[in-house]
Amino acid sequence: MVLRLETIMNFKELLQRLRQKAKFEPKFIGVLALVAVGAFVIIELILGAIMHSVEKNRYDIQPLDERVIYGIAPHNVKDDFPLLLEKQPSILNGAPIEQDIGKGQVLAVVIENYTPIRSTQIGLEEAAIVYEVPTEGGITRLLALYDGRPIEAMGPVRSARPYFITWASEYRAAFVHVGGSPEALANLIGNFRLFNIDEFADYVTIWRNNQYLAPHNAFTSTENIYERLNKENYYQPVKTKRFPFKDPDDVSGDIRTITIDFSIAPYAVKYAYDETNHTYTRYNGGKTHHNIQPANVVIQFVDTEVLDDIGRLRIQTHGTGKTLVFRDGHVVEGTWEKDASINSPDQPIDQSWTKFFDQNGDEIELNRGQVWIEVVPNGRSVNYF
Repeated sequence: MVLRLETIMNFKELLQRLRQKAKFEPKFIGVLALVAVGAFVIIELILGAIMHSVEKNRYDIQPLDERVIYGIAPHNVKDDFPLLLEKQPSILNGAPIEQDIGKGQVLAVVIENYTPIRSTQIGLEEAAIVYEVPTEGGITRLLALYDGRPIEAMGPVRSARPYFITWASEYRAAFVHVGGSPEALANLIGNFRLFNIDEFADYVTIWRNNQYLAPHNAFTSTENIYERLNKENYYQPVKTKRFPFKDPDDVSGDIRTITIDFSIAPYAVKYAYDETNHTYTRYNGGKTHHNIQPANVVIQFVDTEVLDDIGRLRIQTHGTGKTLVFRDGHVVEGTWEKDASINSPDQPIDQSWTKFFDQNGDEIELNRGQVWIEVVPNGRSVNYF
């Protein structure tokens, strides 16, 4: 007890001397503060090391193992769902893609091709498959299909027509448009084979760019579309390759030019074959059409009928008709076919596709790369030389 009192008295005496010293040496306080901060930092480091050791022992953190996550061998996982570790072939056109964020979910976007706004189009070069179809007044419009690679913008997005819905439904796609003809909007009601994204009901997935005049200023992106699909838990992937694919021919054919007469000169289409790259440079209205260079050009001849005073068309989408398929500077003549029966909800996707056969009845092989399907009315000329 006496020793403890003596210790306390000595400590008090020390403090008193320090206070007395501080009165005559103001810098001494700063030194004491630095000593205190240093001691605090050392204590924190010691405590942090102790806590890290405790947590490591408690949770035994180890690197992730795909076999643990999926319960199967990693190579099987990659076959079913690419893990973004390497390029994967597109289900739609066979070309390698670096990312497959949609894991087979197809996106279908109606894109305008009106001559005065053609320079504002964006996202067509990245599409896997593009349908070009006449609409009112000889103007063509496009349905672009996307396979999952990230694209910042596609558009301008325009209104739907019944034939676009038929083709988008073949893929159980997310169908993006801005309104539509009365028949098209009626066909979208209760359509179980696609996910309908209409700007009139969705002002988030589609946005307006005020640099351009309406109605030619609506755009969307893959990120926006997939975000909407995730919220609605819609996932209808295509897991069977759309066409039989092949490698380019060693020797190209002698067909260098394809011309399509849709209507008037601003909608005339020309493709010029590039033997080096086995692609076709696209021209529209006499000008190069952005940097569009498909590996395959498919002509699908169809019956058409004008339905009203506005000039809306009925386009044949079922049954059979003539086809010309261009790749490698060659042309393959044949027929296209699509079952006219009503598709059931559980029907496999590949059974609803429009297919293209050669004169022997075999499905025509396409080169890996972008596909443009030109839907041409019977009686309009397609020349190649």
